[in-house]
Amino acid sequence: MAAEPLSLLARSTARPYAVVLGPGASPQALVGGMSSADHPGCLWGQWFGGGVVVLQQPLQVVRPDHTSAALAVLEQQPEVTPSNTFTGLGGGWLACLAYDDQRSWLGFYDHLLRWDSASGWTFESLGLDGREQAMASALADWRTRVGTPDPSAAAEWQVGRFSTVADVVQTRDSYLASVEDAVGRIHRGDFYQVNLCTRLTAEFAGQPTTMFADMAAALEPAYGVLVGTDPTVAGFSPELFLRVEGDQVMTSPIKGTAPRGTAETSSAALRSSAKDAAENVMIVDLMRNDLSRVSRPGSVVVEDLLGLEPHPGVWHLVSTVKAKLEPTVTVSDLLDATFPPGSVTGAPKSSAVAAIAELEPIPRGSYTGVAGFVAPCGRAEFNVVIRSLELTGGRLELGVGGGITADSVPIREWQECLDKAVAVVAAAGSTLDGELRDVAVLPRPDLRSSGVFESVLVVGSRALRLADHLARLDRSCRELYGAGVPEPVADQVRRFLVDAHSAPDLRQALRIVAAPHPGGTLDVSFTVRHRGDPSRTCTVVQRPRPYLSWRHKWVDRSSFQAAEATASPSLPYFAASSRAGPQWAAETSRGNLFVRGLDGIWLTPPLDDDVLPGVTRRCVLDLFDRRDIGYRIAPVPVGLLQRATAALWTSSLSGAVPITAVDGYQIPSDTGAADIPAMINSALGFSQ
Repeated sequence: MAAEPLSLLARSTARPYAVVLGPGASPQALVGGMSSADHPGCLWGQWFGGGVVVLQQPLQVVRPDHTSAALAVLEQQPEVTPSNTFTGLGGGWLACLAYDDQRSWLGFYDHLLRWDSASGWTFESLGLDGREQAMASALADWRTRVGTPDPSAAAEWQVGRFSTVADVVQTRDSYLASVEDAVGRIHRGDFYQVNLCTRLTAEFAGQPTTMFADMAAALEPAYGVLVGTDPTVAGFSPELFLRVEGDQVMTSPIKGTAPRGTAETSSAALRSSAKDAAENVMIVDLMRNDLSRVSRPGSVVVEDLLGLEPHPGVWHLVSTVKAKLEPTVTVSDLLDATFPPGSVTGAPKSSAVAAIAELEPIPRGSYTGVAGFVAPCGRAEFNVVIRSLELTGGRLELGVGGGITADSVPIREWQECLDKAVAVVAAAGSTLDGELRDVAVLPRPDLRSSGVFESVLVVGSRALRLADHLARLDRSCRELYGAGVPEPVADQVRRFLVDAHSAPDLRQALRIVAAPHPGGTLDVSFTVRHRGDPSRTCTVVQRPRPYLSWRHKWVDRSSFQAAEATASPSLPYFAASSRAGPQWAAETSRGNLFVRGLDGIWLTPPLDDDVLPGVTRRCVLDLFDRRDIGYRIAPVPVGLLQRATAALWTSSLSGAVPITAVDGYQIPSDTGAADIPAMINSALGFSQ
């Protein structure tokens, strides 16, 4: 049949049956001993009621050029003769629908082996006409394999250290810049959320089936899958994309992640994360919309919202949406309405997919596609291809990513990618590259206890960009203290400013402080003072600064004050101390840096742990977008700063302040950029 047209499948009759084989070899040993030449497949975890499904030697193999062609293939199924005794699968299409075209794979299997802990192994066949002798041989072969004791020495396999495809620091900085680009697009209204990904890679030697079996036994994935082709997909996904039984369909999107300690029984940080909850709810709404296109009116319901689930190395927020399909809707129709998954694209989906093509430098391949099984008995299940390895020519690739929203913190999004990778990397017997492992910078205890604060410019009785400042303060408090800023604070600040009876043109500095209380609560206080004359211009000189987490606005400003005391009358700027090789300018003691290079493009450093995510900095980037002023978010070498054609720093009290000299180097004043600070100050309300 393998040489015949696919349409013959649709004209075939299936009389499925099952033969119980009982206990025998472990799933790990049986799957691990399979040959890649037989196009092996495996479903491991919660698929179709739980257990392990093993496949080999498909009747048909199809490598479609695009997703629509793959969906057409899935329509080719034999007609099943109803049976009152058979409740299994028998066979069907194992499919990996890749995110990128020309990477999908489908194989039709007319028999399979199933394992569950209660009954052991069961042989299932579709019982296709003319395949009786082949099924007898297959059953005998499986009996022999199941009855073979576990080998004493499994086939060896080895995975090298995981790193990034390009230079680690370059890849990280590019990802941080992409996150900020995405945030800017959200501000412009392009979409509400987008999923951004990157890829890790490592060398591999050995038998892919053995690697999958050993890792699946260690990780116990909810929806593990092996598609043993070239490339081989060894997936350990926690996420169910679609489950179809007759006219009933269910999806369980995952959005929201936090690291999981070995002894943890819950995650207060994830439960209290407004950002993660918002991500999940947006994707739930997207999936409801996708399902409504092929479901009976009024049948789409959210059964469970924001459930907290443990998975290898992480906690996830998981929601469940169910619906009843229209009578004429096929699995292919359902996939056409819902692919690619919303949890790995964004909302609205079409805008997010377009942005992904622009923001991600490396194709995703199979990663963030879907893999699963479609049986002719009316059952189908697909996972989302995440936490998954793709093997091509002796090299593994591991995709990692996360959802970006308006309040995403770039370096934390990068760290979330690595958190998701850790369990898979460890199960592969490997480690992350040293520069990847050393990303997180923990806050110093004395800084943490001092608290964090915001400085807000007040004009009359109006605090400029108060919501943005409170959002940043809230993010820091949730990360540092496990609790956000109380909601009434914004109203309290506004009443306080009104009661102060400020003159309409008076400009003051509002200071909002959040500090941990010994009793475990968070104390929030605010004061207002007259703002002195803003800086018109300044010179800057380099000064040292401890290697700490400077993306929080610490109340303890002693490091900045010490640097300013030695730099006076200039303002100190700090070089990043976390990188090998050349030094990179991070920020000044008063605000964020913008530097104009010889090409006329403005640069501002990416938001890693060396840089405060300035509210005014974000406003300037949005302003540059609106005014078509060229800029890049990229590291600024100290050498470039010292020969800049223009430079400035920004803060929420001073606006944009031109820098006239760097370490004694006089910046030219006739470069055509002299009006940029004034334009910024006028547009953002800083002009007197």
